[in-house]
Amino acid sequence: MELEQKPLAGIIGGIGPYAGLDFVHNIFNNTIALSDQEHIGALLISCPALIPDRTKYLLGEETVNPALGLFESAKILYAGGARYVVVACNTAHAGRIFKPFCEMVHNALPEMCIINMLETCAEFVKKNMPHIKKIGYLATRGTYKSRLYHEYFTETDGFDLMEPELQGKNHINDAIYSPDFGIKAYTNPVRVKARSILLYEGFRLIDRGAAALILGCTELALAITPSDFSIPVIDPSVITARELIRRVDATKLATLTINPKVEKE
Repeated sequence: MELEQKPLAGIIGGIGPYAGLDFVHNIFNNTIALSDQEHIGALLISCPALIPDRTKYLLGEETVNPALGLFESAKILYAGGARYVVVACNTAHAGRIFKPFCEMVHNALPEMCIINMLETCAEFVKKNMPHIKKIGYLATRGTYKSRLYHEYFTETDGFDLMEPELQGKNHINDAIYSPDFGIKAYTNPVRVKARSILLYEGFRLIDRGAAALILGCTELALAITPSDFSIPVIDPSVITARELIRRVDATKLATLTINPKVEKE
């Protein structure tokens, strides 16, 4: 008897490795399944050596475009049967990286659909949180420099995106990248200093009037959670994991319970 195989979900991870793993957890956490066999099929590729650092590239400290490594990862996922794919990294969605990557996929892997994490997140917020317009976000220096989130949360749609001050941005970047205490170096468990920095900068944005916070780096969810703040915390990884499930098999999508401050979908 030949078993039916639905399209596979694909996750380009390794950027960073634990963020890719966390994305897979988000898929499991949002899937209706009472047995192993009822989960959707998913492939995670985590080959960090293939993909140069995205922030360094955007800041001019790296010459090789990470799009090339993303494409190599996509080819492996394609060969394995993945047709709906997410890049589990916010900064990788910057136009200088994401656009050439998508062009390469379109030209060479025409059956593969790349789901844009930031576009998906913005559409979710517009639909489910229409009353929230003043949003603070925590991210890498590369994401801030490229003004990536401003492309999707536009002033035309009424959004007022709030960034930390320059010193705060540098502190957040340290919380992610520092070899002494950053999340990339110390992930399990995350160092207290990294978490404290992120909480401090989040509360600073709230004090300035932010009505919600976006975790604009996939690794931030490894250090802080929605319960840390009194306002809604928007995790693009959770939102995009749910969209990935929807694309593969909409009947498997569980009711959203990850963030209790978001009431509907």
